[in-house]
Amino acid sequence: KMEAGRSEEEIAPGLALLGNIIQRFTTVATTYEPNEDGSKDKCFISSSFDGTSHFEHDVADMLNLYKRITGEDLDMSINADSVEADY
Repeated sequence: KMEAGRSEEEIAPGLALLGNIIQRFTTVATTYEPNEDGSKDKCFISSSFDGTSHFEHDVADMLNLYKRITGEDLDMSINADSVEADY
């Protein structure tokens, strides 16, 4: 996340460590986060999806959203082979 809104200045120290860069592109995308967690008004909103690889942030946000709605962590230990399908 950008702190001051000046992407070029914020990444300059890291780019300096890389040395000579043949080609570079910089993209800045606006993302949003909910103002409240939904506990008061029961309006549960996720954060904007971001550009991280493998969707790490998005999965963490969905797990957080599940917990805010249900009050429990999502049990991911279920073996799909041991339950009957609903299809």
